[in-house]
Parts: sequence; C-alpha cells; structure tokens
Amino acid sequence: MRIERMAVYTANLEYTGKAYAFAGGRSHQVFETTVVALSTDTGLEGYGEVCPCGPNYMAAFAEGLPSCLSLLAPEVLGQDPRQVSVIQERMNQALTGQAVAKAAIDIACWDLLGKACGLPVYTLLGGLQSPSMPLHRIVPLADPGEMEESLLRYRAEGFRHIQIKLGHEVEEDIDLIRRLGKLKQPDELWIGDINGAWRRDQSLRFSKAIEDVDIYLEQPCRSYEECLSVRRRTRHLVKLDEAFNTLNELQRGLRDDAMDAIALKVSKFGGLTPSRIIRDVCADAGISMTIEDAWGSGIATAAYAHLAASTSPRALLNTTDLHNYNKVQLATGAPEVAAGRMWLSDRPGLGVVPDFALLSLRDVYE
Repeated sequence: MRIERMAVYTANLEYTGKAYAFAGGRSHQVFETTVVALSTDTGLEGYGEVCPCGPNYMAAFAEGLPSCLSLLAPEVLGQDPRQVSVIQERMNQALTGQAVAKAAIDIACWDLLGKACGLPVYTLLGGLQSPSMPLHRIVPLADPGEMEESLLRYRAEGFRHIQIKLGHEVEEDIDLIRRLGKLKQPDELWIGDINGAWRRDQSLRFSKAIEDVDIYLEQPCRSYEECLSVRRRTRHLVKLDEAFNTLNELQRGLRDDAMDAIALKVSKFGGLTPSRIIRDVCADAGISMTIEDAWGSGIATAAYAHLAASTSPRALLNTTDLHNYNKVQLATGAPEVAAGRMWLSDRPGLGVVPDFALLSLRDVYE
C-alpha cells in the first residue's frame, strides 16, 4: 500500500453556546478545522482532523497548518501509511515541532491501518478496554448565574463530570465555587480549569479558600515550575495540561510527582502514534487521564475516542464529545453519546466518513 494523494480541506465550526470563553480574556465563537484525506493505490482512503482552539491556546494556529502540511506532503507521498512510526520519523526529520500538523497525517494513517486490517483502531491500540467512556462537559467562563444554569443543564442531560472554566479575579472565582459547591452531588467529579491564568500565590489563596470543595485544580499557573510549587502546597488534586507537550516533559513531571492527572490532547503530542506512548506511560505510573483534543468535529472525536476506548478504566478519568459542541457535523459515523457517556462502533479504521459537501478544498498533493 502506498499513499498516492494528500488532500487538505478546511471548514468553520461554530460553537453551539453563547461563547466559548476561558481565562485570559480568550473567547471564541468559530473555529477553523483542518481535515487531511490520504488516498492510496489500493483505493482505500484515510482521514485525520486537527483544530486548534483558536490562535492563542496552543503552539499552533489554523492558518499556519496548510503551510506545515505543504512541507510534510513530500515526506509521506509514496510511503506505506501502515508504517505509522516510519511516517512519524519522516515527518520529524522534515519539520521541527509543529506537532498539530503532523497529527492530522498520523491520524489519517491510523485510519488507513485499521481499514487495511479490517479492524477498528481501538483494537490496534491495545483492544477495547473501556467500551463505555465517561464524558465531561465544559462550563465556559461567564457570569455566575450563566455558569450555574449551564451546570444544571448538563447535569439534567446526564453528565456527572463537570469542567468549570475559571479565570475571573481570584476573589470572584472563590465566590463562584462556593456558590456552585453547594450544588455539588456526591457522585460528581468536578475540575476547575484555570488555563494557566494565576500566579502561585493566587492559586494557593483560591485553594485554601475552597478547601472543603472536592475539585481538581487544572493547570493553575502558566509554567510547569509554578504548577509544581502549587502542587506541593495544596490539598487539592492537581491536573496538568498546557505544561506538557512532549514525552520528556511528562517524564519530568512523573519524577517530580507534579500531578495527579493530565489532559492528553492527541493533536498536541503529534497524533495517535506518540499519544499511545504517553497513555501507556501514564497508565503504568498510576496517573489518570482525560483523553481528548483541543477542538474538532466527528473525525477528531473519533481519533481520541479510539485511544480512550483502548485505555484501562482504571487510568481513564474521562473524555469528551467535541463534535457535539458544534452547530454542524462534518462527518457521519461519529461516536454515539447518551446520558453522559460515549461509545464507538466496530467499523474498521476510525469509522467516520467526512461530508465533503461541507468542506472546502485547500490543497492537493500527488
């Protein structure tokens, strides 16, 4: 099997809510997503999708992805997509960093590998260990009344894992969590996501003021060192996200006992090939994971859902259904969602097919 053609598509994903807002004044209503389609000499096609959460969240932005993909295309054309580690190495030799662009190609290769074998990707990633995956729902940053309404709505829809965006002034967030904390039910798991907005003293003030509320603190400070300092002095569980972008950084965190959980975003690490290593290292170390991505439609959701489904329930904290955060669905066959949980089909590959009528062709490489 050889890759004969790589097509790059883009589309806009409009958020279903009022605004997707989080710390630092960051707020988005529309996200540009990038879909890669790899065609082979066997007639099989594989699909990958990446969608940075706006230009100011991670080390990638949508407008830059086509340029990166133009440099990566010559390295993958003519190659066997089933050799996922070979493809990853060729991309790393051709372009330093830019993990998100590489992830689009890597995910499409895994889709092809599954289709070539006649197996769902989760089987190739280790087997179906979590057939029914717990979902979290994000409560975007807003005034307290709106956030309370969102929380109650998600609970009514069956979600028991709630991620609350923080990033007001610290005293305001203390009041917010005290207010919401009165509503917390014993079977619910809550995460307060600060997205690196606070200094260490602010994080510790917040933690001390709400120490009676059972809640994770996610990425309280911008740098790893600041988060580590908070972790060593807080009573709350600490989850890290933006602090880790490579396996080496994760290994440092394990040596330092820097976290209780992490957010594993597949595109941030470069696709499923490196992410399965991150997953296995964390599982072995007893670190629970939210396995997800920054944003995307049904293709992106399917990719990380296959990784989550092949993860032991002991290690899987939760995942999410990003395709349901958008007003439009760009693919058929996305994972099924009901009562706060998600399931995958047993179709070969990722099990999704793009709706090309909703995609705009950007570039073709042959």
